Amino acid sequence: MSKKQVGGLLVLFGATGDLASRMLLPALHQLYQRGLVSENFAILGASRTKMTDKEFQEYARKSVEKGSNFEKFDESFFEHCRYQVTDNTKLEDLKQLREKIELVAKEFETPDEYIHYYSIAPELYDETTMNIKKAQITELQGNHRVIIEKPFGNSLATAEEYQQLLLKTFDKEEIYFMDHFPGMDFIQNILATRFYNPLIEGIWNNKFIENVQISLPENLSIGTRGSFYEENGALLDMFQNHLLQILAIVAMELPDKLTTEMIHENKLLLLQNLPTLTKEQVEQKVVRGQYKADSEGKYKSYRSEENVASESDTDTYVAIELTIDTPLWQGVPFYLRTGKALIEDYTAIDILLKSSDALDSDVATRITFMVEPAHGVSLVLNQKMPNNEYEPVTTFIGPDEETFKDHYIADPYENMIHDALEGDQTYFPAYDEIKEQWRLTDSIVADWKELPEPDFPNYRANTFGPIEAEDLLTKNNHEWAKRI
Repeated sequence: MSKKQVGGLLVLFGATGDLASRMLLPALHQLYQRGLVSENFAILGASRTKMTDKEFQEYARKSVEKGSNFEKFDESFFEHCRYQVTDNTKLEDLKQLREKIELVAKEFETPDEYIHYYSIAPELYDETTMNIKKAQITELQGNHRVIIEKPFGNSLATAEEYQQLLLKTFDKEEIYFMDHFPGMDFIQNILATRFYNPLIEGIWNNKFIENVQISLPENLSIGTRGSFYEENGALLDMFQNHLLQILAIVAMELPDKLTTEMIHENKLLLLQNLPTLTKEQVEQKVVRGQYKADSEGKYKSYRSEENVASESDTDTYVAIELTIDTPLWQGVPFYLRTGKALIEDYTAIDILLKSSDALDSDVATRITFMVEPAHGVSLVLNQKMPNNEYEPVTTFIGPDEETFKDHYIADPYENMIHDALEGDQTYFPAYDEIKEQWRLTDSIVADWKELPEPDFPNYRANTFGPIEAEDLLTKNNHEWAKRI
């Protein structure tokens, strides 16, 4: 988990695709500019698009300029970018890629650390992986790691198929599953705050906590991702991975030491203690929604988006109530929600604390972990109003913007790519964790098929989402925490 300077060669499959352009190339530039990758580092783009090295460098320049955290170019970064035209389905192309890998490694004297980043469609995993092996790329001396983007499969069955084919070329320890949310500094802050503050950890149980809320609302619509969303929806895009990984970090038993092994062991144990939902529970505790056009004309309906079926029943919103089958969390509901085209846009984890029966306040006592756009921990407490017998006054503490205003906040892809080059899997979900996430998600998908079709669209864009999401908490005498 250190941030030392590292080197190596990153082979970027799908180098001219959307993910590489929006996220990966900008993150790599920032790592280089911050001095976290050495001069013995190189990027080798591999894609079917015909390009020269110079053209790829110019492509990278345009991508970097649009990326997060960009202020100015580090011109020498682009000198470390090379390119090889590659059709992953053609063995001869992968043999030529191997030759280019050797040339680039020699040119930059990279250490024997190779990252194979799959920024490609899942249907290409099979041939890409087999051709890497047949072309003897992984026989080049050194450590070979592969990074796979989420969602890993579209069910537990497909995830297992992908895992088995990856294992034909890579060892289990060489497979890195990318979920960038655990790579966020202020998601990691949840675990660190618990670890560093015995006071906080002392109340981290059902004696003091009323409920927990994990919220990832987005004001962006689907935009150009219609085809992807038609296949996945919000449940697979956000719940199966991001939300469940955050839940595991929030609710896992705190280990004695924050080591990779102990963090993964405790996250897995937590996920194993999430009961599979019955059909009746799915009907009562899972809310799904799809947006329609707003009255101001800012958003069109989901069904009018590009590459979306006119009668689509794809979910663009989910809110789910879960319980954890352990003595520590017995009786504490965990509410998870996410959605597109909403009036709010933030990531936060609200820990709602139990209040005195004597307290009459509209604002619940709580600890909040703000991830974005605000950062850090905030606390809501109640005090005595001056010149009054015992009327409460609500006090808001933090998040302290001064603490972080002069600190560089890395994009999560910067953190995760650096960790992969270093061989650190701490915040990459383990495959056993992914299996448990699919177990729970698959049960919801299966029950949706047996339940009546949803009456979509059921929420107007630029609002807080379906009214049923409010009802999900109201029945337990709870309400969604309001941003302050």
